[in-house]
Amino acid sequence: MRTRLVDGMKEAMKSGEKRKLSTLRLINAAIKDRDIHARGTGNERVTDDDILAILSKMIKQREESARVYEEGNRLELAAQE
Repeated sequence: MRTRLVDGMKEAMKSGEKRKLSTLRLINAAIKDRDIHARGTGNERVTDDDILAILSKMIKQREESARVYEEGNRLELAAQE
């Protein structure tokens, strides 16, 4: 899964897709943060299941942000989320 994310980042850089690149960088940073935390507990790296959990959490955060923006009548920001 990590290689798919890195490959996606490379493709986004080459094609100039700034929003996609930004999103993939945010995901990669969250995974690296979890890697650092896992090293402190004796594990070397997070698994694909851990990555899926990270992605699920990030999706929920984005959905909540979009809902808050809609309630605040900020539809353009809700659409971005």
